[in-house]
Amino acid sequence: MFLLHFLSWSLMIYWVHRLAHHIPGIRRIHMGHHKFIATNPPPKWHWTNLFLYQDNWISTADVWLTEIIPTIIFCWITDAWWLAGLFYLWQALIQERLEHNPAFDGYPWFTCGQWHLQHHYHQGRCNYGIFVPLWDIAFTTFRRHPQ
Repeated sequence: MFLLHFLSWSLMIYWVHRLAHHIPGIRRIHMGHHKFIATNPPPKWHWTNLFLYQDNWISTADVWLTEIIPTIIFCWITDAWWLAGLFYLWQALIQERLEHNPAFDGYPWFTCGQWHLQHHYHQGRCNYGIFVPLWDIAFTTFRRHPQ
């Protein structure tokens, strides 16, 4: 059941993230996050991450709309609250150090560092997944960074 919940949740987050690039109001917020990442050095961990506050209010709104609220709904429906705990640990303690860190290359196992930055470099036309690249490979939205 663990693997089924994880794969179902990661598929949902993949599609929510992908749709965030097409739904006008959410797209505007999500593109604010893209702009912040493109124009600033890699974010560093800050104590406000413990309260799920990201780099600025627009990045915080983005992560709440595209990841936190969908995760809470998923956990409520499936009763897989362990996933909410795992996701909280990721968001609060790890994500800022890895996801937008150009010095980290999670390929082929993880969707962070250089892998996720391809999503930003290509204006959100690839690499939508969270944690694992499975859904990007399955739906042909995977793009490997140049060596």
